[in-house]
Amino acid sequence: MVRRALGSLHHITPQLLHDSFMQLKRNAAAGVDGVRWREYEEGLDERIGKLWDAVHSGRYRALPSRRVYIPKADGKQRPLGIAALEDKIVQQAVVTVLTPIYEANFLGFSYGFRPGRNQHQALDAVVVGMQTKRVNWVLDADIKAFFDTVDHAWMMRFLEHRIGDTRVLRLIRKWLTAGVVENGNRTDVRVGTPQGAVISPLLANIYLHYVFDLWHIAGEAAMQEGT
Repeated sequence: MVRRALGSLHHITPQLLHDSFMQLKRNAAAGVDGVRWREYEEGLDERIGKLWDAVHSGRYRALPSRRVYIPKADGKQRPLGIAALEDKIVQQAVVTVLTPIYEANFLGFSYGFRPGRNQHQALDAVVVGMQTKRVNWVLDADIKAFFDTVDHAWMMRFLEHRIGDTRVLRLIRKWLTAGVVENGNRTDVRVGTPQGAVISPLLANIYLHYVFDLWHIAGEAAMQEGT
């Protein structure tokens, strides 16, 4: 049984929200709120104070993401969800709080969307593994439409293993269920986490940690035991 970590809302301070705002891309497209970075910077301290109060009082409401499409190399289109600016700020703050908690548990062969790790290091690890171990085959696989099909119920169950503050869990649930706006029409969502959302890469890693990484380790252990 894994002991729950803090992950408490009291770590979301005005200073952290300010720092999170400064981490956002200054030229990023606006969400459904129509607010861009430079505009929000005007009167920043007052805006951050009101945002902090809304988050801690429970009055904060996540806005739906604005859905856009970008071309993929295969000619298809990838859907992206552009969050409202204040949603980006709070998501970045939560990522800052939760990342060290989960980095302590993520496994060594996990490289995607992690601080200090990249695809080149993953390739180096594959090469080293092939050179030092008897490797007969290499599997190249992709999870089809992963971000669009994440199960919300399982996502929340996985998060509850490590996050003890229900207020943080409620924030994440708000982002998962905020819906999307496309061509002026709002649509509710029951699965998935928007590609392009600040929180989505961390949520993806948490989800895959439980459904793939730990399963892989358990499978290796079973093979070594001959079961």
